[in-house]
Amino acid sequence: MFKVIYDIWGAVKLALLYPVAEKKQGRKITPKLRILRAEAALPFAQRKARALDRLVGTLHHAQQTVPYYRDLFRQISFDPELVRKDLRYFQEIPYLTKDILREQERRLVSEQYADKIVREQKTGSSTGLAAIIYYDQESLDWTAAQNILMLQWGGKKRFNREAHLSTRFADTHRPRYPEFEAKKCFLLNRYNIYTSGFDDASQLQLIEDLKTAKARFVQGHPSSMFALARYLSAHGRTGAGLFDVFVSTGEMMTSKQRECIEDVLGVRVSNRYGACEFGVMAQELAKGPKGEMLVSDSLVWPEVLNGDAEGGTGELVFTNLRNPAMPLIRYCMGDVGTLKEKEDGWWITELLGRVHDSVSIDGVSYPTHYIQDILDRCGPISDFQILERNNTAAELRLVVSPESWEEVSAMVRNYFPNTPLVRIDPEDLVFVGIRGKFSYLLHEASL
Repeated sequence: MFKVIYDIWGAVKLALLYPVAEKKQGRKITPKLRILRAEAALPFAQRKARALDRLVGTLHHAQQTVPYYRDLFRQISFDPELVRKDLRYFQEIPYLTKDILREQERRLVSEQYADKIVREQKTGSSTGLAAIIYYDQESLDWTAAQNILMLQWGGKKRFNREAHLSTRFADTHRPRYPEFEAKKCFLLNRYNIYTSGFDDASQLQLIEDLKTAKARFVQGHPSSMFALARYLSAHGRTGAGLFDVFVSTGEMMTSKQRECIEDVLGVRVSNRYGACEFGVMAQELAKGPKGEMLVSDSLVWPEVLNGDAEGGTGELVFTNLRNPAMPLIRYCMGDVGTLKEKEDGWWITELLGRVHDSVSIDGVSYPTHYIQDILDRCGPISDFQILERNNTAAELRLVVSPESWEEVSAMVRNYFPNTPLVRIDPEDLVFVGIRGKFSYLLHEASL
C-alpha cells in the first residue's frame, strides 16, 4: 500500500516539480532523455551508423582541441576520417590507461571546454590511485539522462520509489533540508541508506532502513545485499516484501551472489555496468537475457582488448561519445568480460573480474573466483579476503564462526598448506577505495 502511495507521490513530483527544478538549475536532462529513448528504439544497424558518426566526430574533435591527442595523432600520422571507411584504422590508436590519465591530467581536456568544467570526479581508486575525470554541464546532463534511461531498461518507471545503498564513512549523515542532497532525494523520490559493514548489527539496521524506505528499486553494491541475504538465510528468514528489484552496481556480482539474493530476498536482480569515466554504459534488461547487459551505443563505443570487430573475451575498452570536454579514446577499464555483437546491439554477456584479480599461492597464480570456488567446498565460510604482499598471498582471512574454525581451517589447509590462515569476524572485512568497495584482494596499505 505504501509503495503505491509513494509511486503516486513520485508521479506528482515528476509532473509538477521536476520541470521547475530543472529550469531553475539550468539543466537540460529531459530533452536529452527523449533523444536517448528515441535513438534506443531504432534498429541496431541505424544506431551503429550513428555511433560511428559520433566516434569519427569525437576523433576529429580530440585531434583539433585536446593537447594529448593532438600530439599523439601527429606522432602516429593518424587520420580520423579513415575510421569511417574502415574500422581497422581505429586500432592504430594506442590504448588509454588510468596511468596516462594521472600523468597527462588536464592535457586530456579539450581547450574549447577548459573554462566550462563544472564537475571534477575522482575514479573509485579501489584498484589503484584515483584519477580525475572532467565534465562540462552539457556532458553531465547526458550522463544524468543516461542514468534514467538505464534504470528504465531495468524496468523502473521514473515515479517508482528507489533507495540507494552507499558506504557509511565517518562524516556521513542523512541529508537534511535545505542541503542539496535532501532536495535532490525529495525530487527524485529517492531514499539514501548508508551501510556500515557485514556484521549482524549492520544487517539489522539495513533491514530497518529498507522497511522505512518502502522502495520498489534498490541500487547498491552486490556485496552489501549478499551479506544481508546470508544473514537472513542463517536466521531462517526471508526478505520478501522489502523491495521488488535489486540493481547491482559498483562491483562485479558473482553468480553465487546473484542466486543467493534472488532466492532469499525474493527479488529480481538487474545488473548494470558503469564508471565515473563514462556514466552507465550497459544495463540488464527487465525482459532480456538473464545476466547479460545491453551496451548503450549512444554513450560509448565498446571494444575488447586485442579482440576482433565483433567482440570477444578480454579487458573491456570504451570510447566516450558524449563528453567533448574530456574525450577518452580506447580507455581500458581494467575489467575482464565477454563482448558480443548481436543483431540488436552490443552485449556484455559475462563479467569475469578485474584484470589484476589474481594472486600467487604456493607459486601458482589463482583468479579470485577460483579461490572462492575452492573455499565453498571447505564448510561454512561466510566470506574471505586475501592479504597480498609482493603479488603473493601473505594470509587468507576467513569469516568463520569460532565453533567451526578448527574443521574449516583443516579443510582449507588441504588446498593451501603453506599459506597462513586467520579467522575474522564480518566487521573485520576491509573496504577499499574512496567509495568503500569490497575487494577480495587487499594490499598491506589497506589495513
